[in-house]
Amino acid sequence: MSGDKRDGNAPSGIGGGIRAAFVTGLLLCLPVSLTIYIIVWLVNFLASPARGSFQYFLQFFGVELEPTPLVNAGMTILSALTVAAGIAFVGFVSRNILGRVFFSLLEEILGRLPMVRSIYSAIKQIIDTFSVGNKEKTFSRAVLVEFPRRGCWTVGFLTHEGETQFSRLAGTPLVHVFVPTTPNPTGGYM
Repeated sequence: MSGDKRDGNAPSGIGGGIRAAFVTGLLLCLPVSLTIYIIVWLVNFLASPARGSFQYFLQFFGVELEPTPLVNAGMTILSALTVAAGIAFVGFVSRNILGRVFFSLLEEILGRLPMVRSIYSAIKQIIDTFSVGNKEKTFSRAVLVEFPRRGCWTVGFLTHEGETQFSRLAGTPLVHVFVPTTPNPTGGYM
């Protein structure tokens, strides 16, 4: 028996030290790497619809640019900014009466197309749930509910308050609570 006392959680030997250093480095680098990856993906996603239009526009006026990395980066950023400005323009237009009429008509048309209706309504419902300007306040506040059994408490989100068919049947005020599940928090129990 030696006189030194080791911490039970400390890595032992060279392999344990390398493994601990790797995990520490991974935990430090992963958030930065994922952030950069998501930003690059988002810029490329926004730029892709307009990139071809810019190239055609430049060729129309006789401007030929060599596809160097700097030119490609500039085209990508310019395309992404153009698409972002277009999205902002749609947002501004949708705030006036003509825009609201146009978009409600578009929603009505999309709601009548058989295959498109289910996809559009699911996407719209998810976006409405998490949107900041949602007037219904789908998740108005976090609550604790006794679920899945007595004595076990789970975090849930209040989705509806007020009299419903169930509260009339129960004879007592009831509220609707959404309890998310793992690993997919968009699914859960009501």
